[in-house]
Amino acid sequence: MQASFKVAVLVFTALGAGGFFGARFVARSHAQTPIDVRAHRDAPTPSVFELHVPRIKSTLVIDGELDDPAWLGRIARTGAFLGASGEEARPYSDARLVWGDGKLYVALYAADEDVRAAARAADSPLSLDDAFRITFTSGGTQRILDVSATGVVTDAMQIAGGAPDYSWQSGALVAHENDGTLDDASDDDEEWLLEIAIPLRSLGLTGAKGERIGFSVRRCDTPKGTGARVCGSWGESERGAIVLD
Repeated sequence: MQASFKVAVLVFTALGAGGFFGARFVARSHAQTPIDVRAHRDAPTPSVFELHVPRIKSTLVIDGELDDPAWLGRIARTGAFLGASGEEARPYSDARLVWGDGKLYVALYAADEDVRAAARAADSPLSLDDAFRITFTSGGTQRILDVSATGVVTDAMQIAGGAPDYSWQSGALVAHENDGTLDDASDDDEEWLLEIAIPLRSLGLTGAKGERIGFSVRRCDTPKGTGARVCGSWGESERGAIVLD
């Protein structure tokens, strides 16, 4: 009887966590088949983790809704972002990727009780907004996209640790969806997501099968009532990469 009670507690705890991430998102997650994150066997320590990104035949409509058939099929997924100590970061975030038609498509999900996004113009500083940072690394060159919860994009290129060059433009097309009231701490929000199409040529890629580029993604947030900014990430310190399948 005691063992059965423990099992029941674990089941109800798991169900409660699922509700925190948003019922709509969780339902879509279970409908998708993820690609495994695989360690590169020949990479030096620390290992390089690769996401093998499948090519899609259909054209994605960038509208902030992940209901296109391509997002419901075979995709690459980071899984939950991790904190600095390797724990699952809170609030929850993850990234999903496919490619096709000369573009890399990225879907970014963020659970969030208080969505904050003050910036309204492109290339505005986003350091205090709820935002994702996507970094593509090739040789000594980093191409960086900061994208806020309202879809504001700040692009930069950084070469060999030099100063960021904000004249570089990714040409990314972004749509967003917020489930909550923006910049209003009087109620509890639920989540927000971004759907992004990035031209491969702006990343120095041609779209050939097997092409590879360093990839990392970070999400920062200021939880309600704390005032302390927290971040979670996947693939940082040049340990992450994507490969076009």
